[in-house]
Amino acid sequence: MSFQLILVFIISLALYGCASDDTRLEGTIGSLTDKAVLIEPRAEFKINRQQVIDSYRTLVSILTDEISNGDELRRLSDLELEASLDNKLSDDVRLQQQGQQQSLSAISGYEDYLKRYPGKTDNDLIFYQLSRAYALESKPQKSLHALDRLIREFPKSRYIDEAQFRRGENLFVMRQYVEAEAAYGDVVNNYPSSRFHEKALYKYGWAQFKQNRHRKAIDSYIALLDLNAASGKIQEIKFSSQLSRAEQELLGDVLRVVSVAFSYEAEHSPMSDYFAQTGKRDYEPLLYLGLGELYLSKERITDASDIFLTYSHQYPYSRYTPGFHQRAISIYREAGYTALELNGKITFVNQYDVGGEYWKRQDTKSKTTLTPILSQHLRDLATHYHAQARISKRAGDYAIGANWYRRFLKSFPNDKDASRINFLLAESLFDARQYASAIEEYELTAYYFDTHKNSAEAGYAALLSYDRLIEVSDKNLRKSLALRRIKSVLKFAQTFPADERVPAVLLQAAQYYYEKRQYAQASQVAYRLVDNPVSSRDIQLNAWTIISHAHYSSGEFDVAEKSYLKLLSYLAPKSRQTVEIREQIAASIYKQGEQYRDAGNHLLAARHFSRLGEVIPESPKRVVADYDAATAYIELENWSQAISVLENFRKRYSKNKNFKTGVGEKLALAYSENENHVLAAHEMIALSESPPSRERKRDLIWRAADLFQGANHQAEAISTYKKYIKLYPSPLTRSMELRHRIVEYHRQQHEPGKLIYWLNEIVKADASATTERSARSKYLAANASLELIEPIHHSFRVAKLTIPLKDSLKKKKKLMQLSIDGYSRAMKYQVAEVTTKATYQVAEIYHNFAKALLESQRPKGLSQEALEEYELLLEEQAYPFEEKTIEIHLANLKRIPGGNYDESIRNSLKVLGELLPYRYAKVEHIEAYVELP
Repeated sequence: MSFQLILVFIISLALYGCASDDTRLEGTIGSLTDKAVLIEPRAEFKINRQQVIDSYRTLVSILTDEISNGDELRRLSDLELEASLDNKLSDDVRLQQQGQQQSLSAISGYEDYLKRYPGKTDNDLIFYQLSRAYALESKPQKSLHALDRLIREFPKSRYIDEAQFRRGENLFVMRQYVEAEAAYGDVVNNYPSSRFHEKALYKYGWAQFKQNRHRKAIDSYIALLDLNAASGKIQEIKFSSQLSRAEQELLGDVLRVVSVAFSYEAEHSPMSDYFAQTGKRDYEPLLYLGLGELYLSKERITDASDIFLTYSHQYPYSRYTPGFHQRAISIYREAGYTALELNGKITFVNQYDVGGEYWKRQDTKSKTTLTPILSQHLRDLATHYHAQARISKRAGDYAIGANWYRRFLKSFPNDKDASRINFLLAESLFDARQYASAIEEYELTAYYFDTHKNSAEAGYAALLSYDRLIEVSDKNLRKSLALRRIKSVLKFAQTFPADERVPAVLLQAAQYYYEKRQYAQASQVAYRLVDNPVSSRDIQLNAWTIISHAHYSSGEFDVAEKSYLKLLSYLAPKSRQTVEIREQIAASIYKQGEQYRDAGNHLLAARHFSRLGEVIPESPKRVVADYDAATAYIELENWSQAISVLENFRKRYSKNKNFKTGVGEKLALAYSENENHVLAAHEMIALSESPPSRERKRDLIWRAADLFQGANHQAEAISTYKKYIKLYPSPLTRSMELRHRIVEYHRQQHEPGKLIYWLNEIVKADASATTERSARSKYLAANASLELIEPIHHSFRVAKLTIPLKDSLKKKKKLMQLSIDGYSRAMKYQVAEVTTKATYQVAEIYHNFAKALLESQRPKGLSQEALEEYELLLEEQAYPFEEKTIEIHLANLKRIPGGNYDESIRNSLKVLGELLPYRYAKVEHIEAYVELP
């Protein structure tokens, strides 16, 4: 063969490429002579695989063993084998026949190669290819023989795992399951990273299954499932949605054969016994489901239900347990096993009941899935036992049905069928002669639920139940039952006003409540009468009488006045009852004034006191009302109006000496405050000449000093106050007031030093007092103490935590303790508003300290990890102070039930709303309603 022919052949091979990644020609273009490389580069070759095969065949025929290493023969066989594979898959019969000839030629080539080159190190590949060729020709024994030689002669071949797998496949096809198991087992046990490992494990299990070694087969399949579960292909009760169709079919087959294998086991609970020994698996629900459905497909009803119930026993808190349990119940129902179905429902309800241990451990999704099943079983059980009771007529049987109804309502109070269930519960209780309980449930059915078809029937049935209960009760109990029945009647009348019996029972109830001094209930009932168009005039008159007196007795004097005026329209103008009702109107007006005065709304108090004389001028209460009107205007510091009322009072009641001194004192005060200092002085002189006692004279001197204040001679006034304190330290009440005025003066003058001095004087005076100490002195001292601590508190607030943290922390802690001590001293006075403010401030001190820690300067140079750890440490240190903040603010809120609700408490509530928004950051929307008896 010429050199030129060989060169063309090699170039053609290079252009075509190799079919096997493991085969390389020894000669390359780079190894040729320079002359050979200089072939015309523009030449184009259109060479197909058959041309390459023909070229190799020619090359093999001309090469001798002296110049060949056998690669061309091996390459020719590889090409023919690959061509055979392609051609045999063709639909063309001619190509199929050609493919068979090619595979036979490949076999011949491989056999020839092994004879000519028996000792080559890569002959494992030749055995591998020869096995493939024999398999292609459906000669499994020869294919197996080739693989056996590969394994025997090349135990460390890189094809050993695939060779063993292929051996196993051939042996399995030939039903030599023991030998197949060994071949597969070699891949499974020795080549865990092989791409054939999972396939081998799958067939390993099949080989064991074919030998009836079911437990071993289960072990293999579980191992395979474990691998797929670890890679996320298997979830608890289903396959991953990302699986390919082949993967789904493979795993589906595994599940089927596992179920079959378990079904052959002799144990009563083979699956639970198996996993108890080998360890639990997350995908056990999938296996239990498969085995149960297998039993069911074979009509093994008891076994199927048992396997589902076994899962519920083995995993009592799994989210799949109710589904398995329900599947067992469905099987009983479909099989007609009524007793088992009933017991199954009872067990289901007891195990998964709302509020039970199972329920507490489930998430919202599981509860949502369980709810309709559980509610239906409860409904079925209740109606079943109620129906049985209606047949037996035994009270005990009714009680059983009632208990199931109760369990349903307790578990699902908001169910759409709850009203009907509640009515059936009441019916069963009535039939069981449990009248007290029946009343409760009838009333609940009638008034708690939205209006439904049984509402009115339930309300009336409650009244019948009261009648039965009263009949069988002793005398002492009948009174309370009668009252309860009246309340039930009232509720019935309100809910169903068209009932023809409403007016008579309402009037009786209203009179009953008024006699029992239950005024709110009396008026509520009576209002129903006056608003009812079927009530007669006499009933309405009696109703307005009850309404008016009830409101007056309840302290609702504004409503009482309007009610009395309405009542007058039913009375004769000059009757004795009219005179009495007019005086009641005067009393109602005066009481309104008192209410507003006591509430601190003196303007409305004055208007009501003055209005009394306008509405009922003949009333004996007018003189007191006018005097109280003047007092209210003084409280309002409406001096001109107070002066006008007092001057008119003095003229109108000039002969009434009971109020002479009081009017003078009030005018002196009003003149003074209205800057009519001369008139004020005249009034004080007149008062001091009464003659006053020593104490009174001293009091007048004190008030005279205030005239300086009224004349804007503040310095003289303050000097007089200080002198008075020095001369008359007792009584403490007055001297304390003067000290308070002095404090306010220095505050206005912005004299902090003197302000602090007199604040301390207030504290000292109260502390040194014994029997004279009063609520007022404690109040002033408490507020002074509160103010004295503010500078220290301010210093604490502005103190920052900087590096070095130890120094700044020490300073801030010291200021913190001083502030807390100061506020604690203020709390000891037990003055409500001071206590709440001090409490709020102490809480905010802890709050400020926690925030200061969190916002403190961070050390420089920290790594990100170190900084995160540092900040976590700060959060841990700040947490107790935040908790203390909440605790103290909550302590402030606990004073609300005692009547305290001032700005400091509101501030505490605001802070809690920020710290605990889920609990305190709420806006309650309260709709007006009438509370029913």
